[in-house]
Amino acid sequence: MNEAHYYHAVSIAAHSGYATMKRYHIAGGGSWEGAYHAFRKDVAQRDNAMLIRETATPFPDPREAYERMERLGIRLALTGQKEFPEALRHIPYPPFALYIRGGAIPQITTTISADTTTLAIVGTRRASMEGKKTARYFARELAAAGCAIASGLAFGIDAAAHEGALDAGGITIAVLAGGLDAVSPYSHRALAEKILEHGGALISEYPPGEAPLAYRFIERNRIMSGISRGALIVEAPESSGALATARYAVEQNREVFVVPGAVSASNFRGSHTLIRQGAELVTSPDDILNEYDIHKKTIVAAHDAASSPEETLILKVLAQISAPADVDKIITMTRLEPRVVNQTLSFLAIRGIIKESGGGYTI
Repeated sequence: MNEAHYYHAVSIAAHSGYATMKRYHIAGGGSWEGAYHAFRKDVAQRDNAMLIRETATPFPDPREAYERMERLGIRLALTGQKEFPEALRHIPYPPFALYIRGGAIPQITTTISADTTTLAIVGTRRASMEGKKTARYFARELAAAGCAIASGLAFGIDAAAHEGALDAGGITIAVLAGGLDAVSPYSHRALAEKILEHGGALISEYPPGEAPLAYRFIERNRIMSGISRGALIVEAPESSGALATARYAVEQNREVFVVPGAVSASNFRGSHTLIRQGAELVTSPDDILNEYDIHKKTIVAAHDAASSPEETLILKVLAQISAPADVDKIITMTRLEPRVVNQTLSFLAIRGIIKESGGGYTI
């Protein structure tokens, strides 16, 4: 067994309680195996003292729990592992690990840089039709320019942002407030599957079986902004959770962009407060693209040129980055077999859809 097995068992036993997990990680000498044994010992002593051992929940077996997780199609990336996003390691209170379903994409595997731009788009669940149209429009245009879109799969602005990215054939990441075995809200299961089918990902710091409790929606917002280069707020009232995402973004040294609304609209009071506090007012996706000096790419045209799911996935990945990507990087990002990647790259190059230069491939 390795550290990931023990981490997963501790996460289950602690119900992902951040303070509890940190305490036992320290008590275990900085290893999750040590944390597991320290935690298990304390639980056994407590149960013996309370004479309730026969009714206590069995401490999870690391190997069995990990195998159950894998059968659900979920994988685990610890903070020191390659798949864990570099940018997320440096935020205040970084998660100890991420549970992931779906593709390994640039925004989950590399540092924030000019060639790996993820943008979070968030706002109220009770969005107006105009607000949802705006979120979908911004997401579609930003994704068409090669950006990945992160949001929370909630009703309203979040769902519109995911849908906009999918409209453009782009990558979108859903950050959940509970375990990845049960999508919440339940009615967004089809949207979640569509995200996965199009090369995106579902991520969470919570193990399978953990419910999306109210406080976890605020906790997960730091991850949404943490994997992103900036956060776009669309239609946020005074009590919106999107304001928490904006606060986290500021703490993490990320840009905050805000779409303004009518001065009389209560759904924009939080948005307008952010603008007064120094957030950047934007009225067009070009405002954001110009801020990052991102030139519009041909992601939609490239997507249409694909003749197989493997070609579609590789073209999506190449559209996310401006620097040439070598074969190893493409394999890591797509999680395709090396033989499939090499064969697909050859077909795309022969048809003139991609070119090899600078030690790698570009569209």
